[in-house]
Amino acid sequence: MTGTLAQGIPARRDRAVPDEPRGAAESPHSAMRAAGRGLGRRPLGHLPFAVVLVLAAAPNLLFLATHLRTAPLAAGCVALLTAALALVLRDLGRMREPIDAPLLTAAVAAGIGLCLLGGEGHLFFANDDWLIRDAVLRDLVAEPWPVGYLYAGDPTMLRAPLGMYLLPAAIGKVAGLYGAHGALLAQNALLFGCLFYGFARLAPSHRQGLALMAIFIAFSGWDLVGTWILGGPLTPGIHLEQWIGNLQFSSHVTQLFWVPNHAASGWIFVGAYCLWRVSALRATSLAVVFGLCVFWSPLGMIGALPFLAAALLVDRARGRLTPESIATVSLAGIGLLPVALYLGADAGRVPHGLQDMTEEFAARYLVFVTIEIVPALVVLGLAPGSIAGSDRWTRRETGLVLGLLLLAPLYRLGGADFVMRASIPALALLALRVGTTAVSLRGWRAAVAVGVLGVGAVTPLYEVIRAVVVPPFSISACDLLAAARTPPNDGPLFHYVARIDALPGHLADRVLATPVTLVRREKRGPCWPDHPAHQEHAGTVF
Repeated sequence: MTGTLAQGIPARRDRAVPDEPRGAAESPHSAMRAAGRGLGRRPLGHLPFAVVLVLAAAPNLLFLATHLRTAPLAAGCVALLTAALALVLRDLGRMREPIDAPLLTAAVAAGIGLCLLGGEGHLFFANDDWLIRDAVLRDLVAEPWPVGYLYAGDPTMLRAPLGMYLLPAAIGKVAGLYGAHGALLAQNALLFGCLFYGFARLAPSHRQGLALMAIFIAFSGWDLVGTWILGGPLTPGIHLEQWIGNLQFSSHVTQLFWVPNHAASGWIFVGAYCLWRVSALRATSLAVVFGLCVFWSPLGMIGALPFLAAALLVDRARGRLTPESIATVSLAGIGLLPVALYLGADAGRVPHGLQDMTEEFAARYLVFVTIEIVPALVVLGLAPGSIAGSDRWTRRETGLVLGLLLLAPLYRLGGADFVMRASIPALALLALRVGTTAVSLRGWRAAVAVGVLGVGAVTPLYEVIRAVVVPPFSISACDLLAAARTPPNDGPLFHYVARIDALPGHLADRVLATPVTLVRREKRGPCWPDHPAHQEHAGTVF
C-alpha cells in the first residue's frame, strides 16, 4: 500500500502491483530509511507489527485451548494455528529496515494517551458501550470458561467477538478484576501504538510520519456540518456522529473511545495489507491475519474481504501462491474453524437485512455520503493527477475503497452496526491515502487541506472534550445480565449470547464446549453508583 498511498512523494515510486520481497539493499523501506535512524542499522523494523500479530493471535489461541469440547481437539487446533503464525512471522521477518525509535516512542505514547482518554482503566469518562464491555470482562474473569447465562428462560453461553478480552481476562484470573482492566489498557495501548507506528512509516521522513499519524488519528467526515445543516445541537462534548440517525462512518477517535475491538480488527488488517503492498508479506499471510482478526470483529472483516480477494488475485497472477504459502493458509483455516463456528452460533436472531429503499432513505443516504466522503476527495484532488490515482492498481484500489463506502450503508445489522464496522478498513485506507497526500502538499494547497481536515477533526475533538469534562466513574463488578438492565444498553442480548439448545444438529455442538454453570439474574445494588448519568435502576432485578 505504501507506493499507492504516497503518490507524489519523491522518496517513493508508484507500482502497478507489489514486487517480490527483496533483501535489505533493495527494499523500498531501506531506500526510505537509508540514514538508519533510531536503533541503528539493525534490521528490526518488523518487530512492531510482529507484536501486533502476537497480540492478535493470543486470544484465538486462548479460545482454542479453553472453549473446545475435547482436549485432543483443542491441542490440535492450537498446534495448527501456532504453526501458521510461525510461518507468517517468518514471512514478515524478511522485511529489512531499522526501527525509528523516536517515532515508535511517539506512536506508543499516542496509543497510551488515547486508550486512557477512551475510558480504559476508568481514569477518564468511559462512554456507554463500556457499561456492557466492562460486564463482559468481569464475567470472563469471575466465571469459568465458557461463560454461561440463564437469559430469558433459556440456558445460553457468551457468544461475542472476544479477541480484545481473553488475554486481559486470563491475567485477571490471577490478578483480579482491576488487574484485568490494567492488562486491557496495556494490551490496547501497545497494540494501537505499534499500528500507529506502522502507518507513520508510510511517510518518507520522520516529520511527515508524525504528521501522517496525526491525520490518521484525527480523520473524520464533516459531522459538524451535517449536524448544523439538520439543526442538531453543537454543544462541545456531545456525540456528533448520530446526526443522521442510523447511518454513521465513525471517526477514528470515536472507534478508539467506543469500540476499540472493532477498530483493532480493521486496522490490524490494514497494517498487514500495507505490508503486502510493499511485498513485506504475501497475500496468504494477509489471509491468516484476516482469520485472526475475525475473532476481534467479524463485521470489520466483512469490509476487509474485497481487499483480501484483490491481494490473492494479484499474488496468483504473479505466481506467488507457493505450496508453502497455501499450506500456511490451510493450517490457519483448519485451526480457526472452531472460532468461526462459535461466532456463528445462534447468530440469526440479530436483526439484519437490506435498508428500506424509500425516498426518505435515499435523501438521507445522499446527504450522508456527501458529508462523509466528499471532503476526503477534495484533499485528494489538491494533488497533481487524478483523484483516483496515477496508475492502474491505485485506481482499482481507490475504486474498492469508494465502492465499499457507498455500499455499506445499504445493509443493516442490528441498528447501525454494519455500516459503522464494515466501513472501518476502507476508512482507514482512505485516511492513509488522504494523509500521505496532505503531507506532500505545499503553499495554498496545504492550507486548504488543513482547513478541510480541520473541520472533520472537530468530531474527535468533541470526543476528547467529553472524556476530559465529564467525571469518570468506578469499575463495576456487575455481570452482563445486570449491566444490560440500564439504557441505552437495555435491548435484547442476542449480540452477546447464544442459546445452548440451538446447537444440537450443527457442527458447533460437536466442537464447542458448553458452560458448566449459568449466571442468573439476582438482586444487587446499583452497578454504577457514581456514574454521572446512569444511577437510577442500574442493576435492579428484571
